[in-house]
Amino acid sequence: MMELTQTGAHLIFIGTAFFLVGLVQGALIPAVKNSRMALSGHLTAVQCGMAVALFGVVWSLVELPLFSALFAAYGSAFGFILIWMGITLASVTGASKALPIAGAGFSANITTEVIVMLLVRIGSLLSLIACSILIFGLLPILG
Repeated sequence: MMELTQTGAHLIFIGTAFFLVGLVQGALIPAVKNSRMALSGHLTAVQCGMAVALFGVVWSLVELPLFSALFAAYGSAFGFILIWMGITLASVTGASKALPIAGAGFSANITTEVIVMLLVRIGSLLSLIACSILIFGLLPILG
């Protein structure tokens, strides 16, 4: 039987709260400037919230040095949240440069476009690195 670690419990809480934020955002889709982008934000929060909660459930199986483990755990959660924040900001402001498919036909001022781009790119890089480290931490379960 797997045991629940403190980090695992934190991840389950963060993931479940993030999932709830995604559900609330889903109800607010019609109220924003770009509803297509808001749908992307809603799906991002719901899916990433489930992923973070799942990371918490399996966290006791992860074998990594302390710094790498903490980076993988909280880096993935923070990276996902940064991506969601960028997408949500884009849905409210109409920013579209960083996410041209969902943003087609919309635009925002250059400052907002740069902020959205930074949030999405930094969040993507951070979550990619953190999830890659997590994969290495789970390799020992393969035997």
